[in-house]
Amino acid sequence: TDPGPTDPGPTDPGPTDPHASAKHHTHTLSATPRPSPVGHCYHQQAVLAREEGVTLDALFGYLRALLAPEPFAPTAQNNLDRLCAELARGPPPAPPPPLASREAADWFEAAVCRLVASACLGDGAASAEDLAGSRSLLLQLSGWLRVSVARASAPSPKRVGVALLVCIAALHLAPPPGGGGGGGDCGRDGEDSSCGEGGGGSENDGEGVGESEGSTASSRPSEARAAALLKCLFCAVAPAVQQASQDVADAGRDRRLAQLLGAVTPLALWASQHANRRLWALAEADRSDFAAALARVGNSLPAVARSAAAPPMSAALERLTGFAPLAPALAAAERAARRRGAARRVVDDSDATGLVAALGGSAFAALRHLATSSASGGGTAADFVGRDRFPLHWHPSTGAFA
Repeated sequence: TDPGPTDPGPTDPGPTDPHASAKHHTHTLSATPRPSPVGHCYHQQAVLAREEGVTLDALFGYLRALLAPEPFAPTAQNNLDRLCAELARGPPPAPPPPLASREAADWFEAAVCRLVASACLGDGAASAEDLAGSRSLLLQLSGWLRVSVARASAPSPKRVGVALLVCIAALHLAPPPGGGGGGGDCGRDGEDSSCGEGGGGSENDGEGVGESEGSTASSRPSEARAAALLKCLFCAVAPAVQQASQDVADAGRDRRLAQLLGAVTPLALWASQHANRRLWALAEADRSDFAAALARVGNSLPAVARSAAAPPMSAALERLTGFAPLAPALAAAERAARRRGAARRVVDDSDATGLVAALGGSAFAALRHLATSSASGGGTAADFVGRDRFPLHWHPSTGAFA
């Protein structure tokens, strides 16, 4: 029962096995029937996910509670901190299992959760051994996931999509380069005194959740590690999107493409508004790899996704309404639809053909926006001080990204 927005909510008891990420989950945070502006709702879901041992969903619930229009701070922040500390203290995930094994999906989620926890705790909380272990685990995950997704093995595209959203949310707890924005450092170490209830300071542009006074750079989440994990996951999935698009062209099989687009389209929407600012923690070569993966996805989209008409809304994207990192892109898409005088119909999750048009169309429009705004100098002056723009380009003459 919802105790109301003034109630601090339950204290998270913690799971008996913090790495049991994909076992016995009977709910999924991405399947919430109706989005809510109240962060408390997502906090409750996170507590339930922890009790069931679905750690990836618990991370997303706490992060979404902090990035809702009405953030549930400091309670969600405290529980996020406790969960991340627990994951960081626990033993690292075992070596990757065989792709076809029953343990494959669990290992993927345990690895992602460990890396997200490390990023959320920040570099100031990590020893040299911890940092080296995170780098090693990231390399393992990158190679394993590329092969796994290419073979349509575990994890499912839906779980990869949740992992991508968790990485995006972690990036928005870290302040953007160049100052400003919040650090999400409300009530660390279990103390609820630094931020008022609901006072996480989330802004409409999704640029952060507010920073408590006295927080330091060493206590902030690590933007570089969150961005590196996001790049790892997306670059592993992008080739599979290209292959699935080819399968649609060759044999009309669109279910797999619809599933993969469900995972990557929110990232494309996010990148259209934030890549020029939030991905500068990556090395130049990694930014180029990220842009190449985006171009690969954009160029592989079928003709139905390249329609000039406003694409319909998918139910999956509608459920992300109110998630601060996607708010600017979703609002821009809605404005574009109104300018065209189009009432946006919502495509159900069971309509694979409709989802390819809806999700693919949204991804294509988002990538076009990113490529053209980067080329024309779109964004604020703070986005580009001392930097090149994000290296994604659109060539109208060939109708291709590069």
